[in-house]
Amino acid sequence: MQRRKRITQISLSIISKTRFFSSSSIKPLTNLDDDDEADPLYADVPKPRKDKSERKPYPTPMKELIRRAKEEKELRRSQPCRVLEDPPDNGLLVPELVHVARRVHRCRASLLSGLSRIVHHHVHVHRCRFCSEVHIGKEGHGIRTCTGSGSGLRSATHVWKRGRASDVVLFPKCFHLYDRAVKPRVIHDERFTVPKISAVLELCIQAGVDLEKFPAKRRSKPVYSIEGRIVDFEGVNNGNSETAVTTPLQEDNLCMSAEKKSLKELSIETMDSWFEMVTGVKKLMERYKVWTCGYCPEIQVGPKGHKVKMCKATKHQMRDGMHAWQEATIDDVVGPNYVWHVRDPDSSALDNSLQRFYGKAPAVVELCVQGGAQVPDQYKSMMRLDVVYPQRDEVDLVA
Repeated sequence: MQRRKRITQISLSIISKTRFFSSSSIKPLTNLDDDDEADPLYADVPKPRKDKSERKPYPTPMKELIRRAKEEKELRRSQPCRVLEDPPDNGLLVPELVHVARRVHRCRASLLSGLSRIVHHHVHVHRCRFCSEVHIGKEGHGIRTCTGSGSGLRSATHVWKRGRASDVVLFPKCFHLYDRAVKPRVIHDERFTVPKISAVLELCIQAGVDLEKFPAKRRSKPVYSIEGRIVDFEGVNNGNSETAVTTPLQEDNLCMSAEKKSLKELSIETMDSWFEMVTGVKKLMERYKVWTCGYCPEIQVGPKGHKVKMCKATKHQMRDGMHAWQEATIDDVVGPNYVWHVRDPDSSALDNSLQRFYGKAPAVVELCVQGGAQVPDQYKSMMRLDVVYPQRDEVDLVA
């Protein structure tokens, strides 16, 4: 009897020790994504939504959005008439983001110029005739992932045609706002009169870039909020409602300098412009709001989403064609457009049976890598450079 009690005590002590070591020294896998110091090298291609009828995930938790709405409501009750202090909600520019907006605008022009030269003279771009699939290489791949019209008759095989530089990177368009503070929304009857421009360009204009073709209202005094309505007294005091003075942005001449560069130098410069533009857009989105529909790819830059009834996604009948606006992410503003990675452009086309061994990368990165640029560290895992492709007769032998 004493021996049995002794064995029980020893087993309990061993179990407690193992629990202590597992809880103190071993980090749970569920917390790896929440750690700020998590290794960014191990990233895979974002998986698309399984059901397109589902709404996009909210970048900010719903409880946080409800808390912000309650605080704004209490502030309106306590101060019905107040001067908005924080830019850009008060109609003024954020001073520390003006140079960021101008740099993003220059990087966007440099990116488009570099992509155009690489595509037209050096690297081939292919696009499917029936879907949005894009491939970079001498010939289109043989992976059967087509979802366009008649794909069932072709066994989901793509039908390739020559692509353009606009197929490499996606810049969704939105309505241009002349006065983002007083008139932040475009109504349905104005859908044909208000111009639509790239969301990145509109973000730069609202952040301080002045373009003669797309003027914007610039203020020297903040606006007022009277019971939730934005009122501007600057035009009344000055006796003139047109106070916007726009000056064209002085852009650098990129074409003459790009003509003398080699393919490798042009690819490196284009990739640097891409990363600098994405970094700048993320900084601008921290202060300037960007909205996207929760069911379709529509996007709008401004304090609120527009009121144009043009949504044709799931449950649009319940909303009378209105968009279900929510906070946008960087992928909604600058579409990465992931494509299959080709290690050797001179080799044969990618085989459908080896699909799970191939990696992917944003089309801009893949284009610049084939042009001679070095593979970025954050995309090495996504491109699966450490995977050895088996032969066609060895596919069934691979676990």
